[in-house]
Amino acid sequence: MHHPVCIPASQHGDEAPLTASTTEAASIKEQGGARPAQSQAQAPEVSHGPDQGQMQVAMIWPVLGLLLAASLMGLGPVFVRLSGVSAEASAFWRAMLAAPVFLIASQILALPLVGGDKDRQARTGMAAHNNAAPRTPRKTGLLIVAGVLFAADLMFAHLAIGLTTVANAILLNNLAPLFVGCFGLLGLARRPSRRFWQGLPIAMVGALCLFFASSRGSGSVYGDALALVAAGFYGAYFVVIARLRQDHSALQIMLWSTVVTAIVLAAYMMVFDGTIGMPLMAGGWLALCGLAFLTHIGGQGMVSVCFKRVDEATGSIILLWQPFMSALLGALVLGEVLNPWHGLGAVFVMAAVAYITVFRRRRAV
Repeated sequence: MHHPVCIPASQHGDEAPLTASTTEAASIKEQGGARPAQSQAQAPEVSHGPDQGQMQVAMIWPVLGLLLAASLMGLGPVFVRLSGVSAEASAFWRAMLAAPVFLIASQILALPLVGGDKDRQARTGMAAHNNAAPRTPRKTGLLIVAGVLFAADLMFAHLAIGLTTVANAILLNNLAPLFVGCFGLLGLARRPSRRFWQGLPIAMVGALCLFFASSRGSGSVYGDALALVAAGFYGAYFVVIARLRQDHSALQIMLWSTVVTAIVLAAYMMVFDGTIGMPLMAGGWLALCGLAFLTHIGGQGMVSVCFKRVDEATGSIILLWQPFMSALLGALVLGEVLNPWHGLGAVFVMAAVAYITVFRRRRAV
């Protein structure tokens, strides 16, 4: 459903990256619009044709991986509906079943539970402990905060999926970057750029269209509101992990977020429900396993891996496939009936999210 380990695009600058062709064109323009004959003669020696071809081939797999990840995350809402348990129970089992996998992966990769880049480079457990110890309390606190925010996001998102259409729940939840911009106004994140203010009205029009679609009988206005609440928590989660990613691996963040989510939701259900909800049928367990292993681990894990090879702009555009995948599955598998207002709202919301988030420049490494 989400891709939480991706740093929000609002953490980067607004300029478009300079490509090789752009730089070359500027150089030719400064020389009077013509390429010198000597450069033409030397072109074969500095040609990077084969290397560029290899790079293009190498880029195919990360792009295909992101498409697969978006499809797996698009399955999430269907699994939530088919699980047959409450929203908080489905979110709990999603985290509970996924946590051991992240823990095993962290041990295989010999990652400390808390630590920065120096910790990850340490060869022994004692060295990792010594490096991590001075900053452990602060780091642990941020990791716990991230887990609490992620738990709230999952619970409200699952509540929305149960009440409104899958299309509305996922589309409205994708408005999280707008909340990141709002947090920037409060000084909690980077101040929003001009693109934020330009895209905000477009997003609001899209959200109003989706609410209107629900008021026409296809969904629930209350469920739509819960999806917006989930987007707010997800935006806050973005702000926290943007700081954590400075000295934490994606696997560390996912492990802590998943474990804390399971603990928080288990405590919530024990206090308010008196028990932890469990599926009554084998099909419910299969749906929860799909939610944990395919959506949570497979989808989000693949996003974190592929984003190391694909720039944020390309990756964010590809991941816009997720809400359309969810809407399609909602119609085919769950029999949801969508009206033209859903389509219009989807166009506005996705256009706003794309405009605000994808046209960014990767921060210099």
